[in-house]
Amino acid sequence: MGDKKVGIIAECVCDLPKSILYEFDIDTVYFIVETDTGVFTDTDEITAENILQYMTDGGGKSRSSAPPSEVYEAAFRKKLSKYDEVILVSISSQISRSFENAQKAVTAMGDEGKRVHIFDSHHLSTGLGHMVIKAAQLAKAGFSADKIIAELEDMKEQVSTTFITENADFLCRNGLISDTVRRICSAFSIHPVLEMRNGKIVLKGIEIGDYAGAAARYVRKTLKNPKKIDTKRVFITYAGCSVKTVNMIKREIEGCCAFEEMFVTKASATISSNCGPNTFGVLFVKSKGVSL
Repeated sequence: MGDKKVGIIAECVCDLPKSILYEFDIDTVYFIVETDTGVFTDTDEITAENILQYMTDGGGKSRSSAPPSEVYEAAFRKKLSKYDEVILVSISSQISRSFENAQKAVTAMGDEGKRVHIFDSHHLSTGLGHMVIKAAQLAKAGFSADKIIAELEDMKEQVSTTFITENADFLCRNGLISDTVRRICSAFSIHPVLEMRNGKIVLKGIEIGDYAGAAARYVRKTLKNPKKIDTKRVFITYAGCSVKTVNMIKREIEGCCAFEEMFVTKASATISSNCGPNTFGVLFVKSKGVSL
């Protein structure tokens, strides 16, 4: 442990509930969502419900972007007024320019920037959120910035970040898959299952048939080896799912694995705009040294 106090900053795409952010004094920087109707700050000015309704009603392509470097710089300076050092636990650099923009902010800060550390999580949403919580817990316990970063580096491969989408329409709309793949998914009632692997979004598998059955199978397959899962905490993070669907997910999880804590969180507008409605993930941490 070290003597210096370390403050933690996250991005809104970690999708953590406000209660956790408040508990650990985690500051948040917000992504930008651009639509045909204007440019909005995620969470503050636009929500997942807003963007999904806009796109479902025939709105054009939406585009999300990382906060500019000056936003990161302002956040770092604010946090450094309270802490000796700061760690930003960032969304994967493979899918966003946030890491790059944050690094530019550090450079612009000169010597003061030496007190700021940027960590590339290789994850998004509450997969990233798990790592933010870990960093905050270690910081609260008095660990040094270097030790926290080392622990997070070890944790990267242990986080399971997967999602199932009802269809491939939004993924195609935002250029994440081809129109050919979208048409195949539509024709055969195929529901893509995506995962974060080595910092990139890849197709993990598919579920076929009606969505309710596919969603339940996704949960059971994801949690098929409960002995290989750290049962401390699980997140259900969703975009545009009904209460009925969320309750079904809870029941399926409880039937598979006895987690100590289960959090249900809504995905940010940034995340939601890329995946579409009726998308959800079951996100957890694997037991140490286990790959599923």
